[in-house]
Parts: sequence; structure tokens; C-alpha cells
Amino acid sequence: MTIEVKAINKSFGAKQALTDVNLTLKPGVIFGFVGANGAGKTTLMRIIMGVLLADSGQILIDGHPATPADRRQIGYMPSERGLYAKMQVLEQLVFFAQIRGLSKPAAQKQALEWMERLNILEYSDKNLETLSTGNQQRVQLAVALIAKPKALILDEPFSGLDPLAVQTMSAVIREQAKKGLPILFSSHQLELIDQVSTEVAIISHGKIIATGTPAQLRKEAKAPETIKIPTPLASIFGDLISKDEANHA
Repeated sequence: MTIEVKAINKSFGAKQALTDVNLTLKPGVIFGFVGANGAGKTTLMRIIMGVLLADSGQILIDGHPATPADRRQIGYMPSERGLYAKMQVLEQLVFFAQIRGLSKPAAQKQALEWMERLNILEYSDKNLETLSTGNQQRVQLAVALIAKPKALILDEPFSGLDPLAVQTMSAVIREQAKKGLPILFSSHQLELIDQVSTEVAIISHGKIIATGTPAQLRKEAKAPETIKIPTPLASIFGDLISKDEANHA
């Protein structure tokens, strides 16, 4: 599956949330989406999934305008958990798998396999609300993966995870990319973006300001500016530093 974001614009009242945003998510690519809170990451992901409507522009899937049937083939992990707090984990996964079209036996099989893969099998009969934040996040990922999607849209998937869970999540994302899924994930953790992504998009105030591989973006980044202090001022600062060091000796 290839997902194309074409000239997307979105405003909320007087606030322009997205301005002429263009992205292409190709099979097997892990696209890291970077930006400050309020930059537009979640808004774009919701538009891709059809949760929000764009003011203008298009979302294309395999070259044609995205349909509800197309979007049902995308595994979506929202930043806010869309799960049922008082439902047991296994029951919940089977429920969501059946909604996505799996038979109950197939849903049960997929649920058990993903719980084992994500190290949450021991919580199968526990209500979601009793799990830690990190384990709830793993359940949310299992929901996104359970119906064998053709693409993944993951909004802050590493939020609240301990280092071991981050390793598990990263490995699963890479495995899915190797199977040919295009993956878009957002994160504030630049180290994770660098380690996991094969491509990166940086968004600021609703505009994409840079795209490329992590290596390309590092290479193209401007060197830090240096300020040369004129000689008279330099000597003054030097005298002040010397006096300060003497006072603390």
C-alpha cells in the first residue's frame, strides 16, 4: 500500500493547523514524524484515517482517493487510548478483531499471538484499567496490528514505555516494515526517531519544513553559529573571568 498526502490544508476557526502538507508513505518505509506539541502531527494522522476532514487536498491510497474500505486496512494507534478500561484484554482484542472482519476463531488466534509477541499474555484476563501505562500502550499496538493491516499510523507509540518495551515496540515496527507495510509514527524522542526511522518529516506550525533520511537531515543541518567577540571586549571578559576564579580559589 502507498499512501499519498496531497496539499492538505486544515483550520480550526482562525487557527491554521495544516498548510499545504505533502507526504508519500511508500511500502516498507518507516516514516518518523517530528514536531512540537500543536505542530499538526495528530491532525494530519486523523485526516489520513478519515477521523477529520481536510479543508482542501486529498489522501490517495494506491493512486485513488481513500475510501472507508481502504482505511479499514490501516492499523491506527491514536495518541489517546480508544480502548475500554473495564474490558478484559483478550476479550477486547477479540472484539476489535471481529469489528475488522475476522471470524471469532481467527480473532482469538491473532489476539493470543500478539499478546505473546508483545509480552502481555499474562494479562489476558485482566481489565485494561489495571495495567500499567506501558502495558496499555502494548494493548493499543496489538489492536492496531490484529487484523493484519497493510499500513500503520502510530501516534506517539513509545509514550510511557520503559526501555525494554521500547525495544519490543521498535522490533515490531521494523518487522512490519520488512513485510512491506508503510509506517508513519510520531514521537518527541529524537533518539528513537533517529534509530527507528528510514525517513523523517519535520513539521512546524502546520508546515512540513524538511524531509529526508536521518543521515540526510543531519548532513543538511546548518552548523551552529559562532559569535566572535571583538578583542577589547574579549580582554574585558577575560579579566572578569580571572578575577572570578581568584575569588573562588
